[in-house]
Formats: sequence, structure tokens, C-alpha cells
Amino acid sequence: MADERRDDRVLATTWWVALLVAPILAAAGVILYAFPLETERLWAWPMGPEMTSLAVGGGYLAGAVLFLRSLRERAWHRIGLVFPVATVLTVLLLGATLLHWELFSHGHVSFWAWLVVYLVTPVLLPAVWLRNRRYDPRVPAPGTALVPGWVRSVIGSVGIAQVLVALAFYVRPDLGIALWPWDVSPLTTRTLAAFLAFIGAMWLAFLFEARWSALRLHVESATLGLALVAVGALRAPADFTRGVAATATFVALLGGTLVGLIALQVGMRQLGTAPAAPADAEVTGDKRSGLGDAS
Repeated sequence: MADERRDDRVLATTWWVALLVAPILAAAGVILYAFPLETERLWAWPMGPEMTSLAVGGGYLAGAVLFLRSLRERAWHRIGLVFPVATVLTVLLLGATLLHWELFSHGHVSFWAWLVVYLVTPVLLPAVWLRNRRYDPRVPAPGTALVPGWVRSVIGSVGIAQVLVALAFYVRPDLGIALWPWDVSPLTTRTLAAFLAFIGAMWLAFLFEARWSALRLHVESATLGLALVAVGALRAPADFTRGVAATATFVALLGGTLVGLIALQVGMRQLGTAPAAPADAEVTGDKRSGLGDAS
């Protein structure tokens, strides 16, 4: 019975939620990334400047790809991380909506679509995760590659720092306005901080998960999203008006992260497979661990 409960299945509810979320993210990404100067006409609020739309649109497109790829997976542990991590994003975007209610285009259909999405998903995504996570075997399957402990520590530490910075910008948007390399408002600062926290939470998860199979899709999605942001910067270089230091810092952080992610993926591919874990191994955060006990 215990084995049946931990057979790594993806529940039908989970599949249908992924199917619902993917086109919503894709539509948002296409609007912002393909038409970054048309947000007053097409988006829930006039975003501006172009680079903000490109950065947020790139994040949505990467998320859409992740959820679309999730539809093909039959093992829960390969996709489970996206649900709690995406919850961080949805909660913060709902908060930004309520804090800046007067700035939204209330007469536009995009606003009402935005509002419904961010009222529902902060509840729906964690509910799906809590329901499906009980089927996670929580031990590496035979032949599963494991991320080395020192790599997990480094990435997890970066995640902690990134989440803290994102929360600081979210609570004090004036800090983000002063440091960001292009012009941002309090609303767009909080929006960008939500995406920073989303990615930071993904890195933070490395402290609790060692199975590369549980992390790979999410790392690939983050790589795609950051690459789209880099392409966006090439599309809108005139938006970087806040000085050489701010621009250089942004380029260094973005480029360094992309190089690090590519190196991680190459390294894990070269690492190959790890020895099979004992069938009764418990997953508690050591080098063979996955996520903690399901409740």
C-alpha cells in the first residue's frame, strides 16, 4: 500500500491545472514580448518602458514553456517544484495589484483576466501541490543523477540572497527605483521583484532537493527566461538610462547567472548517473535527498 501511495503519479487534477495555466502564461508572454510598447492598449496596466515589458514577458514565456513541458511528464517529482515556487510569484503579484489598484485599467478585459488569475492561483497552486506531493517517492530512483552537495549549497545560498533582495525591493520599492538600470515605478518595481523572488525561490529549493530529475525542467526554464531578458536588453538598449554602474551590474549578474546555469546543465550531463539509493532510504536533505516528508 505504501508503494502504491508513492508511485510518483501525476494526478489528473494536476494535469488539468497545468493545461489551464500554460495558455494564460503564453498569452501574457506574447502580448508583452511581441508588443512591449502596446501595454496601454493590450495589458492590465500601462507598463513602460519597453524593457520592463520585455523582462516580464520573457518570464511569462518561460513559465508557459515549463507548464507545457509538464503536460508530457508522468512522474510528479519532475514537475512538483513549479507549484510552490509559482505560488510565491502569484501571491506577490496579487499584493502588488491590491497596493496599486488605482493604476490598473479597470475597464479593460485584460485587467479582469489578470485579477481572476491572481485571485485564484495563490490558492489553486498550493492546493494542487499539497494533494499530489504525497505520491512523491522522496528517494532517488536507480540511476538518478544527484546534484553535488557543494553545488546545492552555493545555489541555495544565492537563492536566499536573491529572495531577500527581492523582498527588500517589494517592501521598499524606492530602493529598486534607485538601483534598477532602467526607469521603473513602484508598481513595476514590485512586479519585477515578484519575478526575482520566484527565481530565487527556485534556487532556494536546491537546499531541499538533490535529484537532478526534479530540478532539470525548472533550471532549463529559468535559463530560457533569462536568455529572453538578455535578448530584450539588446532590443531596448536605449532604456538603460540609469548610469554605467547600474547597467554594468545588471549585465554582469544576468550574464554570470546564464553562464552558471549552462555550466550546471553541462556538468550534470557529464556527471551521468548516480548509484541507486536503498529502497528504504529516507529523504531529509543530505546528498541523496529529495523533498521532506509529505503530510
